[in-house]
Amino acid sequence: MIEKTKKKPNKVKRSKMGTEKLKVDIYVPLQVCACEWENFMTRIFEILTPYINFIDHKTKSLHSEEALQKKLFQKCVLIEGRKITTPYALERKLPEILKEKGFI
Repeated sequence: MIEKTKKKPNKVKRSKMGTEKLKVDIYVPLQVCACEWENFMTRIFEILTPYINFIDHKTKSLHSEEALQKKLFQKCVLIEGRKITTPYALERKLPEILKEKGFI
């Protein structure tokens, strides 16, 4: 007889502000060849992964009306309205933002 193991639910820490997860939007040019943005996405997810329980992420098109309204013209990450254009800046700023919002 095979015994099933019970999965523990992922516990999501609430911030001091009461929101459950930090909203992260990743903008890339989805209409062009993936070779133009796949390295960027790989690096972004390497940075996001340790904090994934605190993050709600969405990948969005850089050629969308939403991106045009926000005046986004290059690959970037938007966190709570803050534009981050390089993985290096994200690696530095993400922990700061998570601490500021009370997640870590």
